[in-house]
Amino acid sequence: MNDISQFTEVEYFEKTVLAKALNFPDLRKQLRLQPEYFEDEKHGALTSRLLSDLAFDKQQLISESVKSPDVYGSYEFVKQIAYMEVPTDKGFLFDQEQVLEHYKRRELNQAWQQYMEAQNLENRMEIRNRIDRLEKIDLVQSDKKLDTLATIFDSLYEENKTTILKTGLSSIDRLISGVSPKQLILVGARPSMGKTALALQMSQNMQSEDNEIIFFSAETTEISVTQRILSSMTGVNLTKFKEPSKMMTNNEIDKVIDGITLYNESNIKIIDDSTVTPNKVRAAANNIPENKRGVIFIDYIQLMKSDTKHRDRRAELEEISRELKIIAKDMDVTIIALSQLSRANDARQDKRPVLSDLRETGQLEQDADMVLFCHREDYYIRDDGENFDATAGSQMEIIIAKNKDGPTGTALTTFFRHNQTFYGGAE
Repeated sequence: MNDISQFTEVEYFEKTVLAKALNFPDLRKQLRLQPEYFEDEKHGALTSRLLSDLAFDKQQLISESVKSPDVYGSYEFVKQIAYMEVPTDKGFLFDQEQVLEHYKRRELNQAWQQYMEAQNLENRMEIRNRIDRLEKIDLVQSDKKLDTLATIFDSLYEENKTTILKTGLSSIDRLISGVSPKQLILVGARPSMGKTALALQMSQNMQSEDNEIIFFSAETTEISVTQRILSSMTGVNLTKFKEPSKMMTNNEIDKVIDGITLYNESNIKIIDDSTVTPNKVRAAANNIPENKRGVIFIDYIQLMKSDTKHRDRRAELEEISRELKIIAKDMDVTIIALSQLSRANDARQDKRPVLSDLRETGQLEQDADMVLFCHREDYYIRDDGENFDATAGSQMEIIIAKNKDGPTGTALTTFFRHNQTFYGGAE
């Protein structure tokens, strides 16, 4: 009988894998562990030999350990493996998985410690990429191909299985089809162009019993954001919410009361926090019920703070961008982050935004799966003339400047500023 008590758990599984590979040579074709996965380097060296020489047996191992104990270990060491009692070849994959889990645990603990101690963004990003690679290591990756193909096959016939969420604005949905989990989407515009109104309109259209919407507001209070939602829902002029008892008619008050009831029943959660960080976004995503699809809006990304200290704002924003992309992927949510644009387009004759206008860093463009820009010509025209109609709609161009999974182009919508409402096509 094997005296298991003399081994630690990881030692036991490492030796068991090697003993089975020695005693049952046919198993070597199923040996998927890399030599570096073993805690004991001598176990790793033996694995390398077993993979390269299918005829290598226990007698050769013992013989070579006597001649070269520095490679595979001393005679006493290799004897534990060569004569370990393994009566069956069953459970070989399970044994390997235990070795892999111990390896990943060791490496992840070390990587996270290095991440916390890293002094600059470049080192942190390199470590973060290493962590991502470690988390993806899987001994049965080949089996995932069948799962992936099965999922795609099922989707051909099961219409209700789609994970795509429509924005609710027909002209936009015709171009991009909708948004999907694991996506980081940027909505950029100059200040007061209408990007927050667009995000709030999308949040209302997306919310349902099956979806949960979280709206981080780093600039505006929850009361102000809620008033904008109610204005959009009821059609009541937003300015009247400043002094509703004086400015609203009885009919408008009734509409707002009905709107309050409807909004209270919605799955929209507003978080007004002037110090939004990636960890706070991750925590919010983690609280979304498993049976619901999550969409997280952030208004806006330039107001976010990093969870670690930075001397350079550009480097801080690059880390925030990368972290949001990781959160979307890890937590299976859609993140729609609003972004300010630089003033560069103000100096151009054609003032439509381009990707290089994204403020402070190009990392935003690289990390985003999709980039949308809001543009309306009347933004650059003074609206205090005698012919100005505050309730008139204006044409808003939604420019899809980047779309990893589909076409780019421009969707035309109509934006009514007085009640913060969008309609799917220009009228």
